[in-house]
Amino acid sequence: MRKNKKTRKLYKSAAMGKPAAMYRLGIRLQLGSHGQPDLQGASAWIAAAAEAGYAPAVEWIRDYGFDDGAHVQAEA
Repeated sequence: MRKNKKTRKLYKSAAMGKPAAMYRLGIRLQLGSHGQPDLQGASAWIAAAAEAGYAPAVEWIRDYGFDDGAHVQAEA
């Protein structure tokens, strides 16, 4: 599926290392905003944002996690 302009900008910002963009992109990929969810891509971008110290990503990692198959697991 073709990415819209907003999504292309988000990919570009994330690739430039901007933690907020990494996190937002990860969430969009998780939800499948423009097609099928990409949980492996989502986990990679959210983890990168968390490693950069982006607080919402750190909190997200604390509240949710990905197993080895990159399926979202909610913590009880």
